[in-house]
Amino acid sequence: MKKLLLLPTMLFPYFFVLGESEDDLQLEEILIFGGLFLALSLICNVIYMVLSRNEDPRKLMGGALLVKLIHIPAYVMIFFYGAVASLMFFMALPLIIMYVVFDYIVLLLSSSLSVFGLVKNMKNNEAFSTVALFCQFVFCADVISLLVVWIHSKLQRNAVSE
Repeated sequence: MKKLLLLPTMLFPYFFVLGESEDDLQLEEILIFGGLFLALSLICNVIYMVLSRNEDPRKLMGGALLVKLIHIPAYVMIFFYGAVASLMFFMALPLIIMYVVFDYIVLLLSSSLSVFGLVKNMKNNEAFSTVALFCQFVFCADVISLLVVWIHSKLQRNAVSE
């Protein structure tokens, strides 16, 4: 039931992608609704983290990994929009900057969950968690580092239980 709180975070980048493909919506409407959706996503993330504060860090990292993997198609579409914008010389720079800023907002939104899980995991796996913590703010490195820590903690748990 708690994972339903992650739904706004999962859907946030798709709102922008779908809003960008609609001809009827104005930029101001996209920014206003996007800002409200971002606020909803942040509030749901905070509530999820508060409710999950006593959970196993692996479950938290698994939820964060799920959010990051669901965001991959949106990143691909935003990259496609940025590539198309770069072909339009008169509008290229403002649009590309807007896409980069939006992508980084999405990265920070999903990284808030993974940082919470990694900080809780530092007791178990300090070296891996510290490196992964810094990687959460870099595109592509965030997913790879979180996956490595998640797998390593699973292997470590299996070795302890045997």
